[in-house]
Amino acid sequence: MSEQKIDYSEVNSLTSDDTISVEEMNDLMKKVEQFYFDRGNPRMNIIWLANLILKRLKLDRDYYINCEGTKGTGKSNFILLLSLIQTRYSGLYRDTKNGHIIKVLPRLKPMDKRYEQLTCGFSFKNNMSFLDESENVKQKFNGLDKYHPMIIDEGSKNLHKYQWNNKLQFLLVRMSDTERWQNKSVYVCFPNFKELNPAFRNDRILMRIYLYDRKIKENYSSCIISLRDQNRYISDPWHNDDNAKQYEYILRRTSIVSRTPNDILNAEKRLKNYAGCFDVPCLEKLAPRIWDIYMKYKSYYANKDAQGIDLKEDEETKKLMKLHTNLRRLIDYVKVNFPNLTNKDMQKIAGLSAPAYIKLLHATDTENLEKRDRY
Repeated sequence: MSEQKIDYSEVNSLTSDDTISVEEMNDLMKKVEQFYFDRGNPRMNIIWLANLILKRLKLDRDYYINCEGTKGTGKSNFILLLSLIQTRYSGLYRDTKNGHIIKVLPRLKPMDKRYEQLTCGFSFKNNMSFLDESENVKQKFNGLDKYHPMIIDEGSKNLHKYQWNNKLQFLLVRMSDTERWQNKSVYVCFPNFKELNPAFRNDRILMRIYLYDRKIKENYSSCIISLRDQNRYISDPWHNDDNAKQYEYILRRTSIVSRTPNDILNAEKRLKNYAGCFDVPCLEKLAPRIWDIYMKYKSYYANKDAQGIDLKEDEETKKLMKLHTNLRRLIDYVKVNFPNLTNKDMQKIAGLSAPAYIKLLHATDTENLEKRDRY
């Protein structure tokens, strides 16, 4: 057959070795802290941002962030590292005094020394969504504990493949209204902010992270924070048109090809929604195995999308083929043992119309049955 057989063992392998150990997480945090120590311990950094988000979540709220920037500037690196830091103290703990095992939600400070951390709360399978349909995103979101992050990566592919504007965005808006009590954060990696629908863009997104520069040799990226204007009387709390005009006016003497990252930063600092900037270390450099796990997921789903394969649909197709095959074998058995029965009688036994019965016979003839048995 010309169809490609799907290796489901590859799907299972995605979850076989994707656990982040406590030692890995502690080592990652030490390296992130050292990264900022070498830069003079700036108050504004990715650890500060993770703590800021947690403080808001613990005030019985949620938090939506959109991550922007051209391809290769480090958007996925940013939202993954932010999520890991947000969940660094979560997971299962053992009370060393009585041996009890407890689950700890994401928190700002480490547990008391009497508690030994056994697992990390972050899970690639549960906290990240790659090219999922809207209902699958909702299932993952509802399956997370309080104060956890939900990463929706490859947002632009979701938009075009699953009519993201009509489904996922409105689902997230609805979830923000009905599921706010779950107190979770959602990080969307979507480069073109203006393609988001107005309800999601203006009412749900509270912060925009713009990755405007990446230093490959130095292993870090630079980002700019923009906050939504709280003025309830304006139609565009992001001042997109005004900021665009102001941006061009500031850089009017600098041609597009001559604009440096410093030019961009200086212009952004003068815009209405600017709230700060900081550097972000490269996760691949700090924790290669964690980054490899992420890339394994991303590559798998990217290949699945490129091949047009839907594992859920393919599994249903296999079940339907098996049902048709078994029904055909039952029909053949009845024909052999009850030769007086006509085709009309067989149609009634199978519960099929004449065209459906003929189609079943054609689809499950001897040649096709032999081919299916080989799969």
